[in-house]
Amino acid sequence: MKNYIFRQSCRFFYSDRPCIYHKANSQKCEDCKNYIPITEKILIIKLGALGDVLRTTAICEPLKSLYPGSFIIWITEDSAIPVLSGNRFVDKIIGKSQAFGFVSLFNFDILINLDLDEYALILAGLTKAKEKKGFWFDPDRVIHFSSSSAEEYFTLSHDDFLKKRNKKTYQAFIAEIAGLPYYGKIIVPISSSSREYARNFAEKNGIIDKKIIGAIVGTGNRWITKRWPEKNFIKLFSLLKDFKIITFGGIEEKRLLEWIADKSGKNVISAGYSNTIDQFFGLLDLCDIVVCCDTFALHAAVGLGKKIVALFGPTSAAEIEMYDRGEKIVSDMSCVCCYKRVCEKSPNCMEMIDPEKVAQSVRRLAGEGRKNCSDNSHI
Repeated sequence: MKNYIFRQSCRFFYSDRPCIYHKANSQKCEDCKNYIPITEKILIIKLGALGDVLRTTAICEPLKSLYPGSFIIWITEDSAIPVLSGNRFVDKIIGKSQAFGFVSLFNFDILINLDLDEYALILAGLTKAKEKKGFWFDPDRVIHFSSSSAEEYFTLSHDDFLKKRNKKTYQAFIAEIAGLPYYGKIIVPISSSSREYARNFAEKNGIIDKKIIGAIVGTGNRWITKRWPEKNFIKLFSLLKDFKIITFGGIEEKRLLEWIADKSGKNVISAGYSNTIDQFFGLLDLCDIVVCCDTFALHAAVGLGKKIVALFGPTSAAEIEMYDRGEKIVSDMSCVCCYKRVCEKSPNCMEMIDPEKVAQSVRRLAGEGRKNCSDNSHI
């Protein structure tokens, strides 16, 4: 058999199959004009939660700009893979279930770990890289920091009082930790099939060319204290009867979505509770304005360029980068930004956010006219 030359340093090389150019044009690897050598192998570790993974994509474009010949690999929770799928700046996504063997064998030029989860710190400690940025464990289970910014972020994550005083956004922190001169946009990939799914939903519900508000009524079971009460949503919807409203929630909010639909007028339409992440992105992209708490949906709406009314109580509003997309409404209770998952106060901070005030913000944003701000040209 003839000796074939395979240039495995090419960014288009696959270990288990021919590359796209061989498939398309029967090109031989040794003389292919599409050969692009990988100059840096960069590993990003950010496992969860979904919202944190999504907003961490703000480092992708500036990272690729700084290292144009790089091959970027991202390790994340298996459940978060759909958040990154379709992001053109990420060359390979590795689920947490396969990560141990991956970091045990391969060498990297740069490691960027932006996660303080113990398993992430272990993976970062095991990774063989010329340069490490962020956080990692040593064999004595001591956490190391790559910079003063990384140490500051770690300190804030362990001191709620300092976190309450913090004014720096998450994106500003991660750009500094990663050694980047700036941070970019949140990247929200939407497949063509999910765009079609959303178009069909809009046609079925007669909301094409309507002013549409997306209302994120749930926060999941992990952060119940971040949730705005359902009675407040009902009041808000009654104040916005001239809008079409799509309600969003997960499987945890099934009963809540059904209850809200039962109590609301015909202008309120449920998006359901069993959409995939990709389908959720497509449906959210139908909306002109999004009303939400500090959730995954907030970062998705920001990435899609929507106008946003964001409601804050137990978590930091200052940490959230909204790219001048809308308005933040922070509860006026003195105990805000407590980061408590359980609260005994009644009424609590989220209950104190007035639906009238939220409606006024919506109408202010709507006064600019209907405009789809979504800019996915970078995806």
